[in-house]
Amino acid sequence: MSDTTPTTQVHVEEDGHKVFVGNLSFQTTEAELSELFSKPTPVLKANIITHGTRSRGYGFVTYDTLAQAEQAALTYNKAELGGREINVEVAKPKVERAPAAPKVKTPKQPKAETKEATETGEAADVKPRTGRNPRSRASRKTNRNKNEGEEGTSAEEPAATNDEAKEGARRKRNNRRSGRKGANGDAAATEGGVAAPAAPSAPRTVGPPSKTTVFVANLPFAMEDAGLKELFAQFKVANAHVVRRRGSGRSKGFGFVELVDEAEQQKVIEKMTDVKADGRELVIKVALSEEQHSEKDGETKEVQDGWTA
Repeated sequence: MSDTTPTTQVHVEEDGHKVFVGNLSFQTTEAELSELFSKPTPVLKANIITHGTRSRGYGFVTYDTLAQAEQAALTYNKAELGGREINVEVAKPKVERAPAAPKVKTPKQPKAETKEATETGEAADVKPRTGRNPRSRASRKTNRNKNEGEEGTSAEEPAATNDEAKEGARRKRNNRRSGRKGANGDAAATEGGVAAPAAPSAPRTVGPPSKTTVFVANLPFAMEDAGLKELFAQFKVANAHVVRRRGSGRSKGFGFVELVDEAEQQKVIEKMTDVKADGRELVIKVALSEEQHSEKDGETKEVQDGWTA
């Protein structure tokens, strides 16, 4: 058996004895560190720990003997290097940890044996569970068919019963529909359990164009009544308002401007073309009679070209 040098001795011969140097300036180089610690004892190596190319602010200086390393720690601790007070102490050797022992899994004990196997002292074979027992499933089906036979029913009767139940449910739905009120407040006429279609609502009529009011669409949502009136400052405006949503008060994006007479209205239609407000191109045209706002139960109603805003 050949002689081999212990691992710890090889580590000392290769690496020597080190001192730890902390609080180094990030601009300090290994040459400057080696030059300081070489007085009076020469060093084997000076090493600054880096992260990529940037210094991490500490390093190690290696000496040949432990006595030299201890003397350097006493001499250079609290010394100044690169404008900073450095900390020096003898570096502790690395301690190699023994590898952790692998965990041993204990086998699981089988479930309780049968009474017969326990009495004889022999363990019974434990079969894995594979879901439902097909035999018990078939037995349940056989018993169900047997009970149906005893009651005097056939296999075709359940299907017929289901169809009857569906038909009954459909009739109930039709009856509920037939009981609903129509548009005129009377019950809708039914025939064969089916509700009659509701009568169509009468079409809304649109009156003649207004002679004094114009409709203004695509308004900025932040615009107020005063801002709308300001857009028509060059004309004789009697009233201007922005239509808003009930409850929230948020603008609907359109409004109405009432002029003093028909001549002013025509001037607006002729001159107010390609007008923009906050980057939005406005749509201006003659308002219809139904477009005039009317107050009813505190609600403002606006209609424009057949639709209510």
